[in-house]
Amino acid sequence: MPTLADRTLKLVKEGRDDIMKDIIKQTKVSGNSEITCEALFSRNITKETLCYWVYDLCRLVNEEAIPLMEDAAASLNQLDELRAQNRDDQKTIITLQSEVIGKRDEEIRVMKESLKSTVKSEMKSYASAVTKSCNAITKSCSDILAPKRICSAIQTGAESAERRKNVIIYGVMEKADEDLPTLVESVLAEVGEKPLIRDCCRVGFKKPDSIRPVKFTLTSQDVVNQVLRKSSMLRVKEGYQKVYLSPDRTTEERAAHREKLLALRKKEADAEKGTKDMATLRTNELKRGHVTVNL
Repeated sequence: MPTLADRTLKLVKEGRDDIMKDIIKQTKVSGNSEITCEALFSRNITKETLCYWVYDLCRLVNEEAIPLMEDAAASLNQLDELRAQNRDDQKTIITLQSEVIGKRDEEIRVMKESLKSTVKSEMKSYASAVTKSCNAITKSCSDILAPKRICSAIQTGAESAERRKNVIIYGVMEKADEDLPTLVESVLAEVGEKPLIRDCCRVGFKKPDSIRPVKFTLTSQDVVNQVLRKSSMLRVKEGYQKVYLSPDRTTEERAAHREKLLALRKKEADAEKGTKDMATLRTNELKRGHVTVNL
């Protein structure tokens, strides 16, 4: 379907062709290329005819051609702005890519430092044990155990680094045809976060009367910490009061965390009980103060 610019250009061309045909007819030349000043100054061309031609040409230029050229100029300006914006967007993308690469290099450096520290600690412990042990048996055992301990330390450090990138969601209802990535994204959206989710799955065996937690992996520990800092916002979100987030802890870490929670709840209960006892004591004292003794 032709645009407004196409229709306007067509009108300009038709108006020009009409004027040129009339000039060719009046000057009795064979084509546009033969129209000259001498032909226009011929005796059969009156001043009135020239005025009509000039008027039609001016009107055509002023009413049709100039607005069309102005629209074309505006379109070119918009095109230049879009090109400039595209260049800025490309620069932004390049900057973000550089930041991502730098972040990844930093994570690798931190992992190497963690592994190095773990291996160094294990080596010191091993060296101390070798120094305090007997000659032949200690040397024999050290030759066997040292590589295993180093491998174990490396594996422990790597698992710990990967675990720190995980987050656990508790309290999300489980469905047969659920879309876990979308489910995780909806929970994180409630706390104002939209991180890149690398992997997600349900944890544990499926039981009829229990809801399995969801474990998902993010790109770095910094992103995990940012999400966990905002997790308390779920308490005031409708439909998410029983949903909460936690880091991916080991069995030992979960047991220690559970003990801390129990101790904290006991302390809060004792404080509440003490407050109630004080209130009861105060009430009894007030009642005794209003008793009247009759002699």
